Amino acid sequence: MITRSIKRTRGERSGVLLDDVDLIILKILNKSNKKYSIMELNKELNMSHVSFKIHFRRLINLGFLEKERVEKQNKYLLGLTKKGKELIKLFKK
Repeated sequence: MITRSIKRTRGERSGVLLDDVDLIILKILNKSNKKYSIMELNKELNMSHVSFKIHFRRLINLGFLEKERVEKQNKYLLGLTKKGKELIKLFKK
């Protein structure tokens, strides 16, 4: 993975809709048919909780991920939406 050092102001995304980490998250969820808990996916990516939260919230707001609460547990599962699956198909071409 290529990383770049770019100066940005807080909260600025420099006009980029998705970055490498966003695509990795979508690809991991697309590979397996199961839904991942937030903690499982975070451990697999080995990211700080704060960084990961920024990515998955953005993907949810864009409509690529859905967050589903597990009843009687303080746990949420993440899964791809139809829109997220279509996006992955575009990157496979």
